[in-house]
Amino acid sequence: MELFLSSIPQDQKDFLNLLDLTAKVHGESKELKMIDDHFLWGETFYHLDKSQLWNSLDSEKQIRILKTMTENILREAYFIESAGMAYAAKMNLTSVTKEEREFFCFVAEEEAKHLRLVESLFDFDKDRNNIPSFALLIGEIIQEASRKSHLLLIQILLEGWGLNYYKTLAKESHHERVTSAFKLILKDEIRHHSAGVILFSKDWNSTDQKPENMNELSSYVQRICKMIQIGPFALVQEIFKQVNVPNSEKVIKFLIDIDAVKTTSLKMKLVEDLISKSLSSDDINEMRDKSCFEALSLEKMAEALVESMPEIFQHQKND
Repeated sequence: MELFLSSIPQDQKDFLNLLDLTAKVHGESKELKMIDDHFLWGETFYHLDKSQLWNSLDSEKQIRILKTMTENILREAYFIESAGMAYAAKMNLTSVTKEEREFFCFVAEEEAKHLRLVESLFDFDKDRNNIPSFALLIGEIIQEASRKSHLLLIQILLEGWGLNYYKTLAKESHHERVTSAFKLILKDEIRHHSAGVILFSKDWNSTDQKPENMNELSSYVQRICKMIQIGPFALVQEIFKQVNVPNSEKVIKFLIDIDAVKTTSLKMKLVEDLISKSLSSDDINEMRDKSCFEALSLEKMAEALVESMPEIFQHQKND
C-alpha cells in the first residue's frame, strides 16, 4: 500500500469538483483563503527570545527562519495526517468486529478532514521527495509493523504525543484560524487515542506471542526516542545556516539559551508516561535499561546535532 500519494492533476476538474462537493456534504470546505502572514508561530514558541544568537540576527533573517519553521511544522502535520488516512484504511481491513471497522471508517473521515484543515492554512511544499523523517517512520510502522504495534505506537504513543503537541500549536499561534483548526483536530485525536488504549489492552492481554511482539515494539520505540533525543534539529539547522563560522561551541551556547535539554527531557518523559499506561513495569524497565527515555547531555546533544549536519559544520572536520 502506497502511503504518501501524489495529488491529482488540476486539469481533472470533474473529480476535483466531486471531491469538493463530497467534502461539503460532510461539512468540510477547502475554499478558505490561506493566511498570508510571514509565519504562524513567533520566536517565543521556540524560546528564541532568550537566545543571544537569535537576537544578533537581522529581522529579515529572523522572518525567513520563522517562515521556514512554519512550513516545516505544517509539512510534517500534512504528511502525518496523510499517513493517518492510510492507517485508518489498514485498521479497517484488520478489524475483528463490525463495531471496530465502523469506528475506523469514522477515523478515516476525520483524518481526511484534518488533512484539508492543515492544507488550507498556509502555502508550504508538499513534494513527496521532501517528506519529514518522522512522517516516514510513521509510514514504515503502518506498512511493516504488526497490529499490536500499530495500536501502541500509532494510537497510544503518537496520537498521545500529538495531543500534547497540537495543544501547544493551538495555544501559541497568534492566528485565530490556526488555533481553531488545531482545536478541532484535538477533539478527534482524543477519541483516537482512547480507542487505541482500549483495543491494545484487549489484544495485548490475549496474545501468546508477547516476547516477539515486545521485541518489535521496543525496536520502534528506540527509533522514535532517538529522533527526539537529538533535540531541536530543524531549528538548529535553520539558525546555523545564517551564522558565520558555525561551530559546536556556538551550538552549545544556543542550546543553553533555549533550554533545549530541559525541553527534550520533558518530551522523553511524555513518551515514557504514554507507554507506561499500557505496558507492564517489566516491559518498561527493559526499555529503560536500553536508555530509551533518557535525554542526551548538553555536550552529547550538541555533538549529535553537529554530526547530523555536515553541510553546515563541514569546516570543523577540515580544521
